[in-house]
Amino acid sequence: MDLRQRNLLRKRLATLQAAAWLMVLGLGLVYAWLQVVRRSELQQLALSQAVKVRTTPAPRGIIFDRNGHRLVDNRRALHLVIQQEDLPKEASQVESLAQALEQDPAQLARRVQMARSAGMKRSLIVQDNLDDSGLARAENLRARFPFLSIEVAPRRVYQGDELAAHVLGYVGEVNPQLMSKEPGRYQLGEIVGRSGFEAARNDLLKGQDGQRKSLVDHLGREVALYGLENSTPGQSVYLTLDSGLQKTMQDAFGEERGAGVVIDLRDGGILALYSSPSFDPNAFLGHMSQEDVDLYVRNPTQPMLDRATQGLYPPGSTYKLLIALCALEKGIISPESTFTCHGRKTYYGREFRCDGVHGTLNLVQAIARSCDVYFYELGARLDVDEIHATAAKYGLTELTQVDLPNELPSRIPSRDWKARHGRKEKKWYAGETISVAIGQGQNGVTPIALARFYAMLGAKGKVLTPHLLYGQRDESGQMKIIPPQKPRDAGLDPKVWAVLDEGLYEVVRSGTAHKSALPGVTMCGKTGTSQVTTFVDKAHYRTLAKQFRDNALFAGYAPRENPQIAWAVVVENAGFGADAAAPIARKLCQYWFLDRLKKPLPPPGGKLPDAFEEPQSDEAEQDQEPAAPPKPQADGAR
Repeated sequence: MDLRQRNLLRKRLATLQAAAWLMVLGLGLVYAWLQVVRRSELQQLALSQAVKVRTTPAPRGIIFDRNGHRLVDNRRALHLVIQQEDLPKEASQVESLAQALEQDPAQLARRVQMARSAGMKRSLIVQDNLDDSGLARAENLRARFPFLSIEVAPRRVYQGDELAAHVLGYVGEVNPQLMSKEPGRYQLGEIVGRSGFEAARNDLLKGQDGQRKSLVDHLGREVALYGLENSTPGQSVYLTLDSGLQKTMQDAFGEERGAGVVIDLRDGGILALYSSPSFDPNAFLGHMSQEDVDLYVRNPTQPMLDRATQGLYPPGSTYKLLIALCALEKGIISPESTFTCHGRKTYYGREFRCDGVHGTLNLVQAIARSCDVYFYELGARLDVDEIHATAAKYGLTELTQVDLPNELPSRIPSRDWKARHGRKEKKWYAGETISVAIGQGQNGVTPIALARFYAMLGAKGKVLTPHLLYGQRDESGQMKIIPPQKPRDAGLDPKVWAVLDEGLYEVVRSGTAHKSALPGVTMCGKTGTSQVTTFVDKAHYRTLAKQFRDNALFAGYAPRENPQIAWAVVVENAGFGADAAAPIARKLCQYWFLDRLKKPLPPPGGKLPDAFEEPQSDEAEQDQEPAAPPKPQADGAR
């Protein structure tokens, strides 16, 4: 090798050496950049690939009745889910999964897209409440779709099925409508109350979700627990409801449609609230079968409608107590004022009929025999706005504020109401007040509003706020009573009340409801029979199909000496109130005042002190002389 070649080789080695050093320097700078500048970011990224965070849903609070019987419980359920980070991105994957699950591909695609775009923190449930066969099928699906996993979550169980469906409601996944209605309050995938008490007290019942952090391998399988934040269960609550009385009402309604409400006169607690037909809330906890959709959602009998708080019914003759109250307060009549009933009378050129020929009656007799002519006369002397003002004074025009969602206000007509809501005619005519006076015309009341009005009568002018929440368990597990809202004193004159009380007592003792008198319990009440359609005479009425027959009503309170409960019962298309509604109220009183004490329900786990007096011993009962049974009288009044 000559000198020239030796120098050339030396230069090449120097160049290679410099390049090597530059490479080493570059790698060192990159290493330093990764270790110093992006260390935290890369650590977080690596951790996120290895640690998966799962939301652990909080079990909702258990719901008891006032005696500690469980109405709603929880149990563990298995769901087939997709975690947020595993949501499939390929449309073909979603379509294949939907076909494998026998679901609508478009609907599943929308759910996946919504979960991805909303950044859902919970897993997306694609199949819920897996049983043994469902679990085996899910395992097979996971072999085809690795992004699927099985998750354990609490599930609601409604004891008693249809017993108190409209009171309890049901839960379900939050829907877009609810999320848009209250932005930021709910998270996609969250289980919330959708109706009834579950919806009204969702914040109390839902609890606080927890988090579970797990280390996973490259296949996403959990290999170790990295961190755990326990969920906080929702508050367990006690309702004012008495499940025994509720069952009595359910059995009493049978196949009939309608609603009934029983109120505790001391604090406004609802002891029973039933709407018929009812539904099974358990059917709404997961994917509904077509059979369930037809049975509950597309059923013309509307089992999902809470008739107790959302059903508007003409009150019929139960409204006469409001008219009597208005007439007495306005000085239109005195308790001794009499009118003569000849079975019909003409006002403003139109003939108005009565169901009987009652002769000359005073107010108590008119209430007892439900004479329409007597109240036509009051309607002719009263102004509709005076009636409306009296109804407002005693709480009949306002919402009862019961802790259930979507309550409707009663419709008590006035001139202003017709001017605002009249479809064709805006002017109020005096002849309309005649019909209003017997509870027909434009009148419409909900059963719960009617029950509260009679509770007001039983409480001598105190307007109660019906409520369901009786108490809740605090953090130590102790029962904490929720104080009821203080009643409003409407200022009912004791002399006026005494007349109305006497009339209601005579209705059951000797009047239209005498067949439903209960020996040993002095019931006060008023029957009502409200027309659904026009008919010519009784012979014509008997030819009408059932859906065109009258609604039957009965409202009242008991016992007369020391009223404890008030009620309203409405039975749709069942005929006379005395024949269909009053017997149901009798069964309620039979249970509450007699059977409940002699045949109590099995001892519950968390027995609460009975809100009423301690039951008397058998010996004490035997010492008491039973009240004489009422003497029935023939009466054709309704």
